[in-house]
Amino acid sequence: MDELIIIWAVVIAVALVAELVTCDLYTSWFAGGGLAAMIMAVCGVELHWQIIVFVVLSVALLLSLRPIFKRMLQVETTPTNLDANVGKSFKLIEDVTEGKSSIKIYDIIWSVKCKDLLTAGSEVIVTGIDGNKYIVEKKGDKEK
Repeated sequence: MDELIIIWAVVIAVALVAELVTCDLYTSWFAGGGLAAMIMAVCGVELHWQIIVFVVLSVALLLSLRPIFKRMLQVETTPTNLDANVGKSFKLIEDVTEGKSSIKIYDIIWSVKCKDLLTAGSEVIVTGIDGNKYIVEKKGDKEK
């Protein structure tokens, strides 16, 4: 009986360490199932019942509580760097040639991809990012 308590303690520890390493809210629920099985081992319940309770409780906790905790722990991300400029408008600093041009943002020149044939000074809106290049469209086209 003492061996089973140690085994369940190891299962709990492994589940918690795995959760700390991954932070995906998958393995921590097995610690709950392991705790219930360990309590059953202390009470002298047969091994097959311990295993059944471990599996059923772990899966039930995973399926019922994980979505709730995932929603609660979801953090809204603030756009930074390239993402922060999506939706903003800028002026081209050179003509679009072969679908490429550039814009100036805070004293930094950025390469852009543009399907429209535009001239320098045309106002464009950033619609997305492809690698390290902005994808832009003529400002009036995006607003329609």
